[in-house]
Amino acid sequence: MVKFTLHQVVVASVSQVMMKSSAKGVRIVHDAAEDVMKETLYGDSLRLQQVLADFLSVSINYTSNGSVLLVTAQLTRDRLGETVHLGRLELRITHAGVGVPEALLNQMFGSDGEISEDGISLLISRKLIKLMNGDVQYLREAGKSSFIITVELAVAHK
Repeated sequence: MVKFTLHQVVVASVSQVMMKSSAKGVRIVHDAAEDVMKETLYGDSLRLQQVLADFLSVSINYTSNGSVLLVTAQLTRDRLGETVHLGRLELRITHAGVGVPEALLNQMFGSDGEISEDGISLLISRKLIKLMNGDVQYLREAGKSSFIITVELAVAHK
């Protein structure tokens, strides 16, 4: 397990997709409480960064040009002992537009025989999330859609 902060993961993930978002004029904004962003977490920060960048990239593909992509985070804690808490991290990537096609979402959940490049990427990311005792959902609302990613991580006791 590696010690890291969510701020480090978000900054690294956003930098990975910055060229793609700039080309579409999509602005990426993260809106999470400062204490959540600076919380000391323990886990696989590189895999978390990889899956966050992947879901950001797909969201950029299916969002309207010139719009805003919003990343929010919530962290809940369960005490495991004197010095360690189990944290349940929820990352939500919300984007405007019609959203990700149903066929691509089916590929992510492994329920489609043929698979595209984006589909295999989402499928692998979902499997990595499952290895972190989490999952991913996709929520469609009026005029916007969201990937909701949940993972479990160890959190330092303060």
